[in-house]
Amino acid sequence: MAHVDNGRTRILDSAATALRQKGLAGAKLSEIAKGAGMLAPSIYHHFPSKDHLVEQVMMEGIYRNSRHIVARVEVLGPDAAPMVRLRAAIVAHIDFLLSGDDYSSAVARVFEDLPDEMRRRVLAAYSSFDNYWRDLIVAAQADGSASAALDATVVRKFLIAMLDSCSSWYRPGKLAPAQIAEQAADLLLHGFAGSRPGAM
Repeated sequence: MAHVDNGRTRILDSAATALRQKGLAGAKLSEIAKGAGMLAPSIYHHFPSKDHLVEQVMMEGIYRNSRHIVARVEVLGPDAAPMVRLRAAIVAHIDFLLSGDDYSSAVARVFEDLPDEMRRRVLAAYSSFDNYWRDLIVAAQADGSASAALDATVVRKFLIAMLDSCSSWYRPGKLAPAQIAEQAADLLLHGFAGSRPGAM
């Protein structure tokens, strides 16, 4: 039984890497099998189809990312200021995506390319994570540290879309992942403009 579980894990790990690097269309079963140290037909002993394998990678990515972000926020305690908690979530999300976790980066890269039915199932699994982000945003609006004029759902959608995009364009270079995470938090929470036009 241990051999079966190990084989399944190696396939999932290899699939996550392939999806992150090459996208849904570019991730071939033959390449995934090679990365897992087996022949392509062996994958079907663990997963009935490529779609099933991809969906399992998506679910694992959501679980890992959610667990990481919630842990980084909740360690601050319930008395931490809402904006501090929201900033911690933003930094944790980017840090996790850029720290080499193939699963979460695979989700960010291929989600929009998933078949409709699979995307709906992944969205359903993501709903509790979405609600967590929304609660962070609403709390910041409620205490006056964030604009209450903005719709929390719109804020959440733009926020997550922006954060998720980093795994598709990031390349190691001038800024480390932690620095990018801090700059993203500054941009999202404080804006780009130094002051509004015409403001004193």
